[in-house]
Amino acid sequence: MTINEKPLHNVKSELLRQAHTLWEKKRAGREMPSRADFDPLEMPHLLPQILMMDVEHEGPRFRVRLAGTRIVEMYGSDYTGKYLDKIEFGDMAEKVLSDYKFALTERRPVFTDHMFRQANDYRQRIERVILPLSSDGETVNILFAVLDFERI
Repeated sequence: MTINEKPLHNVKSELLRQAHTLWEKKRAGREMPSRADFDPLEMPHLLPQILMMDVEHEGPRFRVRLAGTRIVEMYGSDYTGKYLDKIEFGDMAEKVLSDYKFALTERRPVFTDHMFRQANDYRQRIERVILPLSSDGETVNILFAVLDFERI
């Protein structure tokens, strides 16, 4: 599986760095934190730009549990309740799915960076961190992603 992973020291987005720092704090020495460790009131600045996905291990498949308002605005649709593999990402579909599968398999934060062109030729760079969460401390059951957009 090939992905466009980048190391933390190459991440440009302060928002992604803050999300990673919060994940590390909530992890508190465990392999990964759980969804219950996060209080939305602690992270109001992240909420518009988050995607939370439930993991179904058969496949695997990812169902969008929550899409922040900025995500909805940028993609022009609210994907809440939809499966990631059923969302139209054009020529980026395989890359997007690979990134989430990689984070699930690796069980660690994964930073990625992609260029995306919409139908109206609007181009943007999407920098993203995918953070695994586990309710039992072993099985990843939620992927918590934060996306930052930059118009090119």
